[in-house]
Amino acid sequence: MGAIPSCFDLDRLILALSDAFDLVGVDKTGHSRRVGLVAARIAEELGWENGEVRSLLRAALLHDCGVSTTGEHHDLMGALRWADSVEHAARGAGYLAAVPELAPLAPLVAEHHTAWTNLCHRGVAGDVALAANLICLADRTDALLQGGATAGRELVAALRGHGGFFAPQALAALDRLARCEAFWFALDEPVLSEALARLMAAGEPVLLDTKAVVRLAAVVGGIIDRKSPYTECHSGGVAKVSVLLGKALGLGEATLRGLEIAGYLHDIGKLRIPDELLNRQGALDAAERLRMARHAFDTRVILTHAFGPGGVADWASFHHECLSGNGYPFHLREGDLCLEARIVAVADVFQALAQYRPYRAPLTTDEIAALMDGMVFAGKLDAQVVAACKERMGECWNMATGG
Repeated sequence: MGAIPSCFDLDRLILALSDAFDLVGVDKTGHSRRVGLVAARIAEELGWENGEVRSLLRAALLHDCGVSTTGEHHDLMGALRWADSVEHAARGAGYLAAVPELAPLAPLVAEHHTAWTNLCHRGVAGDVALAANLICLADRTDALLQGGATAGRELVAALRGHGGFFAPQALAALDRLARCEAFWFALDEPVLSEALARLMAAGEPVLLDTKAVVRLAAVVGGIIDRKSPYTECHSGGVAKVSVLLGKALGLGEATLRGLEIAGYLHDIGKLRIPDELLNRQGALDAAERLRMARHAFDTRVILTHAFGPGGVADWASFHHECLSGNGYPFHLREGDLCLEARIVAVADVFQALAQYRPYRAPLTTDEIAALMDGMVFAGKLDAQVVAACKERMGECWNMATGG
């Protein structure tokens, strides 16, 4: 089953979520990690204290949490300025502000695409302004690198060409760092992850209790659901139905909270699916089906990094497995699937059937019950969990749809 710990390391969660948000880049990942390291190195060059560097690093790792679609990611990596740059920054700041433990990072994320001269003109607090501008500078540095620019002082010169956009002291610090080839080499894996781990470990760990992680998972679930106009409230519905069914089947409080987290995060791997594929209404070819199937695999990778092996990572990522062994992507069989994973699978099916899709209206509870019975007969869903769902059909409907 996998035990649910009583507390969770904030920085471990941030690193895992940073990787998840970077999946929006599809085949170009690692952006937030590189931004985090560049921003931290500039701050160190400016003489910042360890605590200040660590806070900056957290904000840098999460700076693009307001980006869910591949189209928006393409825009933000393609130019220094674009029409909607402020929107994703404000959206990301709103997400962070909703989680008390991350709320101090929100002002930095809100301003991470604001020009230095504008920050000064508007009277933004000096520490916030400089920290946000360091993230901006690191962000545009990586965008230039990923666009094919050659690492070195010539890249810094290109950034200087955008007069007033970056703090002079930040540009001067980056220019000093840019003279050292090792600065650029450290942006490649595995050195990048090792450097971030050392920076994160430079201080006392910040521990979150389960309730705080549930709040965080709920916010991330909303980010996932924003990926497509057809999945609004899906993750929240799956989380709520999972808890309802878990209670009905006699699971303890700690397990219920783990189920809730798994429900909110079960589709986090979908951030890697291109917009046009996720919203496709027609049949998929073999390559597209394989790409779709990958989302559950990516969910397991991300959640294992966040929570460790087993437990939440398994419950969330096995939601497309079948008792018959004909599910995906791991092709597990009945004996490999614990009750919690079976619950999330039923909740996922129920919520999807109860929600509007471009090719159909929401199904009635009778239609859902009949379809789930058929899936039990076919060896896809667990009979005990489906029975518990059918006994509470009205409650499940309300939980799934927010009714």
